[in-house]
Amino acid sequence: MKDILKGVVTKILSIIVIIGLIVCGGYVAYKHLKAKVGIEIKHETSSDVEIIKEKLENIAELNTGSYLCTDVITQADSKKYKDWKIPFTEKSFIVQYDGTVKVGIKDLTKTQVSQKGETIIVRLPEVEITGIEIDNDSFEKLDESNNIFNPITVEDLNKAQKNLKEEMYQRALEKGILDMAKSNAEEVLKGKLSGANGDYDIKFEWQ
Repeated sequence: MKDILKGVVTKILSIIVIIGLIVCGGYVAYKHLKAKVGIEIKHETSSDVEIIKEKLENIAELNTGSYLCTDVITQADSKKYKDWKIPFTEKSFIVQYDGTVKVGIKDLTKTQVSQKGETIIVRLPEVEITGIEIDNDSFEKLDESNNIFNPITVEDLNKAQKNLKEEMYQRALEKGILDMAKSNAEEVLKGKLSGANGDYDIKFEWQ
C-alpha cells in the first residue's frame, strides 16, 4: 500500500515539475518575442524619422511665398555746408523698378523631427524673408532734375535701390506674406514627405 502511495506521489510531483518547466519555457519565449518585436518597432520608427530628416536636409532651403511689386522712388538732395543747404545745388529724380520679395525657410536642417504614438511631429523653423530682388531691366526714369554742381551719380541710384528694398520689405509684411508662406510650406512638405512616413501621420508645428 505504501509503495502504491509513493508511486502516486512521485507521478504527481513529476507532472507538477513538467508543468512548471512548460510555464517557465513559455514565459521565457514570450519575453524574448516581446523584446524582439519591440526592437523591430523601435527600429521601424527610428527609420521613418531618419528618412524624413534626410529628405528635409536634402531640400535645405524652401521658398514658399513671393510678393511681386512695382514701386516708384523719389529722391532729392542738395549739397550742404554743415546743416545749411547750398543754393542752386539741388538734384532730384523719380525712378520706377519691379521687384520680388521671396519668403520661406532658410535652413530646413534645423527642423526637429520626433515620434509620438502613430504621429511623426515635424517642428519647422520660422518662415522669414529669404531675399529681395530688383529687376534692373525694369528700371525706368520718370523724371530727373540734374545739377552741374551736384550731378546724379551711381551712388544715388544705389541708395534709391536700397530704399526701395526697405519699402518692399515692409509692404510684403503688411500683406501677410509670412502667414501665406507658412501655409504653403506645410502643403509643399506634405507632398515631398509623402511615402516616407509609412503608417504614421505627419503633424507640423513651428518653432
